[in-house]
Formats: sequence, structure tokens, C-alpha cells
Amino acid sequence: MTPALEVRDLVKHYPFRRGLFGRGGSGAVHAVDGVSFALPRGETLALVGESGCGKSTIAKLILRLIEPTAGTVLLDGQDLADMRGEALRQARQRIQMVFQDPFASLNPRLSAADIVGEPLVNFGHGDAAARSAKVDALFDRVGLARYQRDRYPHQFSGGQRQRLGIARALALNPSVVVADEPVSALDVSVQAQILNLLADLQRDLGLSYLFISHDLGVVEYVSTTVAVMYLGAIVEVAPRQRFFSAASHPYSRALLEAVPSPDPTRRKHRSLLQGEVPSASALPSGCRFRTRCPKATDLCAQAAPAMREIVPQHFIACHHIENA
Repeated sequence: MTPALEVRDLVKHYPFRRGLFGRGGSGAVHAVDGVSFALPRGETLALVGESGCGKSTIAKLILRLIEPTAGTVLLDGQDLADMRGEALRQARQRIQMVFQDPFASLNPRLSAADIVGEPLVNFGHGDAAARSAKVDALFDRVGLARYQRDRYPHQFSGGQRQRLGIARALALNPSVVVADEPVSALDVSVQAQILNLLADLQRDLGLSYLFISHDLGVVEYVSTTVAVMYLGAIVEVAPRQRFFSAASHPYSRALLEAVPSPDPTRRKHRSLLQGEVPSASALPSGCRFRTRCPKATDLCAQAAPAMREIVPQHFIACHHIENA
């Protein structure tokens, strides 16, 4: 079956000139560097990694908010990178986004009903009565009361504003939703409500989620598959249960060990990452994680490791998988 979303060798480099008036030569920030993955229909692929690793850039590339340097983005088998004008506009109905900050992503000048109904107006879906009925149905679907239709974003709580954002994303009946840190700005109790809502919507509507997060607790709850990014590249991909029980890349292990735990014995044995993430404009030779990896050898500096399948559906980019 064709994946709902597939990314092949996606690249985004930001060129720049060094020195005063660019006299020091040129370079490039390697924000995304050859990323590939597939999102099966009705499943959730969680993209995790430290801040600045390229997760949000991938979201923008997939939605064509920024143009890729190279690579392919397939939505239901169609290449979004080749689309222009009206064809791209129509394709965007099938892929929508839920943003991290529910307040900043909502127009403060519009009522809740107008925010949710705006995509229907923009794409000419139905007359005014049909659009109003659709807005009512969306309010019901995400757990908002219809009497709140005429309120403005500042009159809602953080969790309610995120429900508004989700309702807006659903207005055009998308098949894929890109959720970029959708609960990180919310209280823990509210996070659980929003995550349960997303799970219910996926089950009822058959949605496919690309879920971007740095919170592995959230990822364990929502994901079907986990993909770990480091410095613009994916270093490990595994089914959720396999990842949380047998992650193999040293970076993945470090992320898991860094998760806060109430168990004091576990806290004493955590092995936290050392050093800073290298600059994306001056990548290390070979394996880009080697400057922080306790297992690094000369081989790691000489060649970048290829992605290999170590067991079915579990892929890792590391020279020393057996010892990782």
C-alpha cells in the first residue's frame, strides 16, 4: 500500500557568505541533510531529537512553506515538490498542520467560528449555511461548546485554543496532519487531554500523523514508529516498543537515559550527553555524532555510517552496531 506520506533524500541547505562583504568565501548551514522516511496510513511517526536538529525544518519542507534544496516529498504517491500554483494549493487540503503555540497560530481578530471556518471559505466549500453546520460539527468533534463560537482566542484557555487549532486543521478533511510540538506549551493534565483527542481522531478518521517532539514520554504514548534525528540526519528508526526497549544508537540511548525519573537509583546511573552539538555549518567528518559519542573510533571520523536494518523494521546508522 502506498504510504500516506513519504520523504526521500530531503535536503535543505542555507548558503551564506563568510567574512566582511562575503570576502571569506561561502558556506552552507546543513539544516536537513538527506532525510528519508515513510508514514503508513493511519499510523503515527514520531520525529525526535534535540532542539535545532532539523525537525521543524522538515515540517516546513513537507508543507512547502519553504523550498527544499533537493529531495522528494510524496503525498499519497504524488510529488509535492513538483507542484506549483493551483495544483499545490489543492494538494494542501490533504495535509494540514497543528502548531506548537496555540495562541500565536490563531488570528486574534477572528472569532472562533471564523478561525475554524476560514479554510472552508478559502477553498470555496459549500455555502454559508453549510460552512456554519460544518463548524458546529468540528466544535463537537474536538470538545468545544457551540456557544463558544463567537468568542475570540484570548477568551479561551491554552488547551481550548489548541482544540481550535485542531478543528481548523480538520476542516478540509486532510489525510495527513503534521503536529509540531502540539502539547509542549500546555500543562501536563491538559497535554493528556489533547493527546487523547488526537488518538480518538486518528481512530475515527483514519488520520496519519507526523508527530514532532522532544518529549520522549509523549512520544511513547502517541507513536507507532520513532525516528531519531541528530544534526540534520536520521540516525535510528524503530517501532515504538522496539525503540523503548532496545534502542541501539548511542545518541538514542543517551536521549532515553536523560528522561527524568522519580526513581533515585535510576537517576544516579544516567549517562548524559557530553559536549555541545557541532555547528550545522561545519559538520564533523564521517559520523556527525562522533564528537559526542563514547564509542567513537578512527573509522567514525573517516566515513559516514550507512543506515542498516539490524532486525526487521529497525534501522540504525552506526559503524559499531554490535557495541552501540
